[in-house]
Amino acid sequence: MQKIIMLLSAMLLLSGCVHKMNIQQGNIIEQDSVNKLHKGMSQEEVRALLGSPVLINTFRDNQVDYVYTNKPGYGKGTEKNITLIFRGDRLTEMSSIVEQEFGK
Repeated sequence: MQKIIMLLSAMLLLSGCVHKMNIQQGNIIEQDSVNKLHKGMSQEEVRALLGSPVLINTFRDNQVDYVYTNKPGYGKGTEKNITLIFRGDRLTEMSSIVEQEFGK
């Protein structure tokens, strides 16, 4: 009987020890990299700086969206995104980094 009580107690104590992993997806968007962007850059130069974009707008082939989400195991997640517009092969417009929280 004592063994059963000890086993149940151990199971009860260990059931609260759950590790939740951080989940990161997309392109890491850092302000230093965004500061290096300038109008007139080629798409290849932008890719060398920020990486290949996660989202390519199929309705506007001249628009590229870089998105990064970070969902910690505990707490609220954050999403950062930046939109770039190209004319031909050259960068003509860019949004500033938009950062928002989501989740609990």
